[in-house]
Parts: sequence; structure tokens; C-alpha cells
Amino acid sequence: MSVLLLLAAATALPAPLPPSATTAPALDYGRLIDDAIDGGRIIQAESMLGQWRANARAQEGAAVDIAVARMTLAKGQNGEAETRFAAISQAGSKDCRVDEGLGIARLRLGRAEQATDALRRAVDHCAGRWRAWNALGVAYDAEKAWALSAAAYEKAFQLTDKPVQILNNYGLSLMAQGQAERAVAIYGKALELAPDDARIIANSDAAQIMAGRDIERRPADDANSWAKRLGEAGKVALRMGDAGKARAYLSRAVTESESFQPEAAATLATMGAKP
Repeated sequence: MSVLLLLAAATALPAPLPPSATTAPALDYGRLIDDAIDGGRIIQAESMLGQWRANARAQEGAAVDIAVARMTLAKGQNGEAETRFAAISQAGSKDCRVDEGLGIARLRLGRAEQATDALRRAVDHCAGRWRAWNALGVAYDAEKAWALSAAAYEKAFQLTDKPVQILNNYGLSLMAQGQAERAVAIYGKALELAPDDARIIANSDAAQIMAGRDIERRPADDANSWAKRLGEAGKVALRMGDAGKARAYLSRAVTESESFQPEAAATLATMGAKP
């Protein structure tokens, strides 16, 4: 074979790819951490955040700060989260997650009016964030702006396929308005989606009592869980001013479970009754 043919064959071969073309793409830590936080996988999110902070590039600093603030909020450290989100906002960030997080933190800290302002900004700029709409509903409830809260919950409901938290909050809103029958219906739907959620069960029982109904034992209730539900029902009735129904529920709680007797008996004692 001639030298010319060898050269021709060599030039026909594909050129090697530059190193940048063969390197695996960098992980999108921001998105992965957001997904983990939103899915309640806090340990996983915290682990990834640690990796990201250790290897973050200079231009990722602002994104890392938002992730740290979101993680702080997810862990229930509301005061620190509010401080972090406020600092990011004051630095000029227009990221919707900042206003959403700031609003939720302030709401949890009992600062509903300030929370409303931040949450309105969040939904104005990012109308697809159901958590911001849900939190805005809670903020409007604090102001007794019932029509606005109902509209916010409806919008949140349309934006997620996991609406249990929204249904729970809307049920509480309806009870605060004295609309117990509607709350019963809302909690019925919530129980279909989360039948073992203790918070939903307790609030559903409260709605039943407020609506003048009796609560019923669930197949999953053992003696202790049923006694606890009866005791809580008694407390709801007591807060409503129905002493007769309160005594009835609390007395049943005492007979259902020995472990619940001291608590139920103590509540009965405050009413001047003995089990």
C-alpha cells in the first residue's frame, strides 16, 4: 500500500472527541435537592446539599443559599429559615422559591400579614406553585378573608395530584367558619387519600362532633387508639360547650383503655365529674 493511500485512510478515521465531549454532565444538584425536599426525603436532600456545598462553583453560590434556606424550612427551623430567605430577598433575588419560603416561614412564626405579602409575590410571578397557593390560603384564613382563602385552596388543589395537605387546611378553614358539614365532606375525601394520617383522622373527628354526629371506630383502631380518639372527641365537645357529650366521650375513653384512663379522668375532673 502506498504512503498516499495510508494517509487517505488515516484522514478518513473519525477524530477523537475532545475531553469535554466525553465527560459526564454535572449533576443538577439544585433540581435534585428541590425534588427531594418537595417529596419529603429530607435526609437524602441534606446529603446531596452537603455534596453540593463541598463542590459548588463560584457562580452557584446564590442557588446553594436558596437550597440551604429551603432545607432549614423543611426541618422546621422557621426562625433561621425566615432570616435566610429575607437576606436572599434583600440581596435582590427574584426566585419564586424565596418569596414562597419567606411567606411560609413567616406564617409559621405567626406573622400572617407579612406572610401574605411574600406569598402574593410568589404566586404573581410563579402561578404554578401549589405550595405557595396553599400557604396563601392559610394566610387569608388568618385574616378571615374566607372568599380569598377558598379561591387560593382551589387553585392549589388544581396544581397537584397530592392534595391531602390542601384538603386538611381547607377543612380547618370551613370549621373556623362554622361550616362543619362541608368540613366533614372535605375530610371524607382526605381520608380516602390518606386513611391512616393521624392529623386527618383527628380533624375529621372534630368536624363530625361540630356537625352533631358521633364518631365511629375504624377497623384499624386498637383499644388505645380508639380511646385516644374518644378522649379527643370529648375535648372538642367540651370546647363547644356541650358538657353532656364531652362527659359521654371521656367516660367511654376511660373504659376502653387503661393506658388512657389518667388523661381522660383528669379532663373529667376539671368538669366536676368522676369516671
